[in-house]
Amino acid sequence: MSPDDSSARARQLIASWLEVSPDSRPGPPALPVPQGAAAEVIATARRIALPDLPDLPAEHSHPNAPPELLRLAMALVVDEHPSAATWFAADRTELARWVAMLIEHRGEDGVQDLVRALNQG
Repeated sequence: MSPDDSSARARQLIASWLEVSPDSRPGPPALPVPQGAAAEVIATARRIALPDLPDLPAEHSHPNAPPELLRLAMALVVDEHPSAATWFAADRTELARWVAMLIEHRGEDGVQDLVRALNQG
């Protein structure tokens, strides 16, 4: 921790951003990918994330992710997908879990890998 406690303040600021869900904004979604069925997007995210999760038992349909990363994944990726409004809540939650794992293990590179894969498919 820094001597002036700036890292704690930074964590508090980021946490406050995650607690507030922004109002819906007009215009196109921010995630630059084509429309897609939830199952296809989930399968793509899962395929990209699995190499980073060698200890995940095969019977698990999704990994456990920290709540903070789930909110971040939901806000910055899932909610910004152009088809997200048509998906069931359970599908959105499952996708958020996979995206959170991508963020946890690869950061922005994991999200960019997902965007590239969705644009190729």
